Amino acid sequence: MMAIDMHIKYWPMKVIKSMGALPFLFSLFFELAACPVMGQANNGIHAQLENNRVFLEVPTELLDEPLLFVRHGTGYQQVVWSKQQEHLILKAPRVQSLVGTIIPVNQDYKIEELILGRFPIVGQDRLEDGYRIDATQLFLSAEIKWYSNFVEEAAVPGAGFVEKVFNLEGETIVQTRRTVVRNGNRKTIIADFSFFRLPEPMRPRLFDPRMGYFVEDIKEGSHLSGSISRWRLTRRDTTSYPSDPVKPITFYFGPKIPDKWKPYIKAGIMEWLPAFEAAGFKNAIKVQELPKDGTDTRHSMERSMILWEAYSGIRGAEDRASSTVDTYVDFRSGEILKADIVLASSYQSLSDNYFVRCSPLDGRAQHYPFPDDLLGELIQSVTAHEAGHAFGLRDGNFGEFAYPFEKMRDVEWLATMGHTPSAMTYARHNFIAQPEDSIPPSLLIQKVGPMDFHQILWGYMPIPGANGPFEELPELERLIAVQDTVLWYRFNLDRYKSIGPGNINEVVDNKDPIRTATLGLKNLERVMELLPHVDKGRENTAHMERLYEKSLELWYNEMAFVQSIVGGYEIQLKSGQQRGAVYNAIDHDRQMQAMAFLGKHAFAVPNWLAAPEFTDRLYHTTNGDVLLEKQLTLLSETLDPFRMKRLEQMERNTHKGISKQILKQLRRDLFSELIQNPLKIPERRQKLQRAYIKLLVGAILEERRYDRPNATENTYLYSDFSKSIFLSELDAIQKQFKKALKKLRDGTTKAHIKLCLLEMEKVVQ
Repeated sequence: MMAIDMHIKYWPMKVIKSMGALPFLFSLFFELAACPVMGQANNGIHAQLENNRVFLEVPTELLDEPLLFVRHGTGYQQVVWSKQQEHLILKAPRVQSLVGTIIPVNQDYKIEELILGRFPIVGQDRLEDGYRIDATQLFLSAEIKWYSNFVEEAAVPGAGFVEKVFNLEGETIVQTRRTVVRNGNRKTIIADFSFFRLPEPMRPRLFDPRMGYFVEDIKEGSHLSGSISRWRLTRRDTTSYPSDPVKPITFYFGPKIPDKWKPYIKAGIMEWLPAFEAAGFKNAIKVQELPKDGTDTRHSMERSMILWEAYSGIRGAEDRASSTVDTYVDFRSGEILKADIVLASSYQSLSDNYFVRCSPLDGRAQHYPFPDDLLGELIQSVTAHEAGHAFGLRDGNFGEFAYPFEKMRDVEWLATMGHTPSAMTYARHNFIAQPEDSIPPSLLIQKVGPMDFHQILWGYMPIPGANGPFEELPELERLIAVQDTVLWYRFNLDRYKSIGPGNINEVVDNKDPIRTATLGLKNLERVMELLPHVDKGRENTAHMERLYEKSLELWYNEMAFVQSIVGGYEIQLKSGQQRGAVYNAIDHDRQMQAMAFLGKHAFAVPNWLAAPEFTDRLYHTTNGDVLLEKQLTLLSETLDPFRMKRLEQMERNTHKGISKQILKQLRRDLFSELIQNPLKIPERRQKLQRAYIKLLVGAILEERRYDRPNATENTYLYSDFSKSIFLSELDAIQKQFKKALKKLRDGTTKAHIKLCLLEMEKVVQ
């Protein structure tokens, strides 16, 4: 069961009287003409558009006050305006957060402040309590580093212009278009900017690496301290639990979203509503149409948008799968001020991913194009994942390698728990249920799960009586302690390499990768049988070829799930106060079983996968052997230096001899033909065998930097321990080859063995 315990320019009267009525009316007309939106109020910076020049009026009261300077859809900087003689300076300083963390500029701790622009003060006689500057260059051509690895595309001089300016409550918006150049190619883009007056900061919640939240600077890749990114939710009724929030999290449909998808998109976001209710907030989320208030802005910090960028029907965008979220956060507290959900996954990518996984289980997926109800459900699933990002959750590994395998085919379990604990994993859809299980198709699709409840509870639950973020820690720790017994509440972050089944993507999350792959292969064979049928009536075979290669990608992911057991660890991140290991090596026997499975199913493949009946419609050369490429990748990854070093670490503890045993098992399976009679090695197996030998030889010949033991390159090289085992394996293979040559009759096989021996002579005499 799911655990539930768990915010007319202002004209003062004295100005009107001093000017006289007629001059005042003229000036008022000028102000409204300069700004396209009438009736706007603004308690911050005021913008005017005059002859394609943008003038900003910065009130004295805003000098040295924190503002958010935003380029919508790109990034933002927390900035201040300051006066320096007859200029105004716009700069991004370091930010002191309310939890004591000093947040650097662009993730560079060496930068004390970054000056973004210096502007002469103009027209001083027109302003009584502020300064006027020409800021056109800031919006049309300034090269601003919006985050650490941002690369500005060079603006073409004279090809940009300001479209409109808006002066809203606490926000100034400047809408522009510019033509830029990148890699010699020109393109015209929209670049909209805002100056947003930051509210009083809310109480932050301390970041904890055991939970799946972004830190307040979400562009920062690694962080061990700070506050999490989350919305400001305050209970309207503090005596009621749950209570309506004072201000719910509200998303607005963008103008390009097709009406037929709106119910599904809304449903995807509202999947999170019960999680927020469990955290103490009912009706915490709203999804609605844009209000017709005359504010014709493409972007505003006051509105979180759902934007449609699927580019459907445009050639070249058919397989795009890059939905995302643009989030804007107050560095001082971690408050999410705005989050735009950008739906950019093409119909084709959504359909193909579902077809290769679930077409044997859902008749709707056996014909292209998919019906709207199925496609809508897939859009809903993507939306739910992106909504999680909008609420502050990052990509990562949420409760993986935890669910019981048997429950992946249990209707009752799937209806309440799903086949993955979280919408934030990359498990995608359930490909291991079998046709005889009669699983309703709606239960095959990834949805918000119990891990998401756990995350929202921890991140948003009010903690009465706590006077600050540090006083919240005991209660937050109590919630995290549940991870000791509920495995699918555990979170870990895969930074560089997967170190076990708990951080593998694209597979159904459960505790048994081998049986998962076994059932996955059964459905994959059924997919191969369906492929010719979905290709009927098409003008060419591109559709079939694409789906076949997508199927091979799924096959690879299933094998990689099993492979992750070899040299794999179970992971439970812990605080300094928690006892026990963070990394626990997977049982020795399970690792050996995984290696044996790979030998039989990854390095030896059936004809229905390697050479289906429709192959001659797709390929005319072995250059296109995608399956072989996947096999070679798996082989290389089995011998990966990081994996070998993990096995070496296990050797020092409980798994004595496991490195050699793993490679011995691999050798037995990879060279099994050497004990057969008659001895003949098929072409595919020859390529795999020679690749294995070349990998071992290349590893042994690597030159380690012994003069610089801490050199970065040494991290990616094999240890001497691994090289010794590799040499031992080559010795064994050489003996087998020489023995086999004595009884060989097949000329091709004999030449193959001689080529292998020739390669081995580089290290084996």
